[in-house]
Amino acid sequence: MYHFTNWRWAIEAMFHFDAAKPTSLLYREDANGHFELVGAMYTAPARTTYADLDARIPLSVARWHEHVNWCLPPRGARQRWGEQRGGHPVFGPASPIATRAACDSVGGRFKPRVLGWMVHVRAFASDDPAVIWSVGHHPGAAGRP
Repeated sequence: MYHFTNWRWAIEAMFHFDAAKPTSLLYREDANGHFELVGAMYTAPARTTYADLDARIPLSVARWHEHVNWCLPPRGARQRWGEQRGGHPVFGPASPIATRAACDSVGGRFKPRVLGWMVHVRAFASDDPAVIWSVGHHPGAAGRP
């Protein structure tokens, strides 16, 4: 899934919720390389309480989540993003590395939390609420049930 982000709206989302201004539009790429809109992503600061998340989009349906325990390459080492070990990426959301010690051992920068809260609303992906409100394939995400 591709996220096309409006950074101005991302900043505004730190202070208030506006359903008409999602932080990102979500697209998937079809077999012909064309992008198809599947939904939107809304965000909230990491400090946001469950009660405040519930007021934005109810926890009874929304799968708010955070990205946690990421190992990133050192600053200025973009070429290391593609590194693999044992068939798995060393860095980023799909990396199995999830502790500071393991990240240090590969020369990475450990981030216990990346960004804040987010929720994907895949309104155009399906009519099934389980699909619309799912986190989907989103490695490195820890959510609120």
